[in-house]
Amino acid sequence: MLPQITKLDNPIDVQMLIHKAFQALTERTQTLAAKGQEGGYLGEFRDSFNFWIKQFRFHAAAEDKYMTGPLIDFKPARDNEAEHSELVQQGGEIIEFMMKGDTAGLGKDVQRVLALEEQQHREMGERIQEVEDELAIAIGERQVIARTRRHLYSRVIMLGSLEIDHFENEESFICPIISERFGEEQQLWMVKQLLIDSEADDPRWIIDWIASEIDPMERKLLSDLEAKFMALGY
Repeated sequence: MLPQITKLDNPIDVQMLIHKAFQALTERTQTLAAKGQEGGYLGEFRDSFNFWIKQFRFHAAAEDKYMTGPLIDFKPARDNEAEHSELVQQGGEIIEFMMKGDTAGLGKDVQRVLALEEQQHREMGERIQEVEDELAIAIGERQVIARTRRHLYSRVIMLGSLEIDHFENEESFICPIISERFGEEQQLWMVKQLLIDSEADDPRWIIDWIASEIDPMERKLLSDLEAKFMALGY
């Protein structure tokens, strides 16, 4: 269980609450991926992972534009943006991996066998079941499915580790410089961009999700920040 956050010294420290929410979501997704190795339907995992990607894409884009973007000639800010790109790319690769289905974990040679079999299916429609049965015997259908699920789980674990490293770097190197270079009102403006999606049908979908992942004391810190930037007309 992650430690409780009891205070925010500066508005930009809202990142600690955001990161805590992400870590809770990531751990839940990893647990679903772990269960998926045992078999069964992966729909719940897929929904959780897709929601993670949706949240992170918005978060990364908002940070790059409104938080690190104004930090001109500051290499850690550029490094932070590069980490965002890497995380989003890896998340996209996992989605692509899932879309391949049970062939995703196969080596190239076995995939060529499957491609050949698919061609044979088209040429010999009357023998489809026979070919599928032979293929299952030759490469072990259950083993293929298990391998794919293991690969999926390992990718999700690796992505979670990258996410933790990124959040630690952000809190150690980016947030302190934001606090030094920008006043409270400027930080509150940044915070609103991170929490409120003004272009969405439901502008509060981010802040409401964060609130659902943290404890009551932390929700009070979040609502106090919202009251501050709302009072400024942001």
